[in-house]
Amino acid sequence: MSGKSKTDVSARAGMRNAGKNCSLCGKKVEVVMSVTPTGKKSMRRLCCGE
Repeated sequence: MSGKSKTDVSARAGMRNAGKNCSLCGKKVEVVMSVTPTGKKSMRRLCCGE
């Protein structure tokens, strides 16, 4: 064994950062947690005036 990692960390970081931009406008997408009046929590992605 050469001690080299099997996973390419830089490639994984690139994939993660690519998913954080809006597919319509290209700006960064903000993820917020919202709570409904019934108490249910949900994650929302905000961009483009949604």
